[in-house]
Amino acid sequence: MYISAKEAAKKWGISERRVRILCAEGRVDGVLRSSWAWNIPSDAPKPGDGRTLRHFKNHDMRIGAMDFTALENEHVKLTELEDADSFVHSYQHLVTRFILASFAVEEQELDPKALAVLFNQCLVDDMQFETQILCLNLRSILMRMLFQFGLGPVEGKTAPQMSEQRLLQLYQMLTQALNAEGTVGYRDASVIEQNKSITVIQQMESMFVQYDRDWVDLHPVVRAVFLFGELLRIKPFGMYDGLLASLAFAEELLRGGFPPALVETEHHDEFKAAMILTRSRGNYQNVLRLVEQVLLHECNFLGQES
Repeated sequence: MYISAKEAAKKWGISERRVRILCAEGRVDGVLRSSWAWNIPSDAPKPGDGRTLRHFKNHDMRIGAMDFTALENEHVKLTELEDADSFVHSYQHLVTRFILASFAVEEQELDPKALAVLFNQCLVDDMQFETQILCLNLRSILMRMLFQFGLGPVEGKTAPQMSEQRLLQLYQMLTQALNAEGTVGYRDASVIEQNKSITVIQQMESMFVQYDRDWVDLHPVVRAVFLFGELLRIKPFGMYDGLLASLAFAEELLRGGFPPALVETEHHDEFKAAMILTRSRGNYQNVLRLVEQVLLHECNFLGQES
């Protein structure tokens, strides 16, 4: 049985406009949209209001003094490229490097040659089947993102906004053919902050409040790094969280007009040390500098190869 946004507003004691916003953000369990109307399950719980979660602010994140002039110059160069077919070919190579780096985040080192064999539509005998499925799903998602968001000479289409609903969708696509139950939900866990028990659900709501309000005017690379770091810290699903964080990071970069690029495996130890600093002190400056360098390299690669 479903109720309308107006009925839900009365039931939950909030405005109808607020109900519609919560539905659009994917924060109402089981909600369906029919034309312009929202159909809300009558037993759906009232979502935690992010406005009351601001005192649960996940971290005090700092970036220090950063100059993104060089990155912006590379961004402009990408927009001036014209050969879309050549660009897509170069982007495919970039995706392979990104996948290798994403698995390094999961503390799993892949053989680049084995990955090349897999992407030539051949199963790899000495690679776990689960890993092969994840690699193929990652590649499919990252290629789809290119045509959704656009980059360089590739024009984007209607691109989804980042939200809890979008994050769940990314996780479902990542785990396609691996999730036998077909349902996706946050892990049942809590942390103690300010002498209060805070669930993963609350942490995620708080993160998206920050994303929508505190991070909205930040440089897209900063926003992508913050999103990446917070997802790694919260570990919302308990499995493949590093891969999910990498996908969210890639999507945020593409939304800002930059290619998806993670620090390559040979620099992973340095990157890992920088990420530890973000959790202990909230200082993202070293992480941003490493990401900036790899982004400059990948922008240059795309420009030369296209």
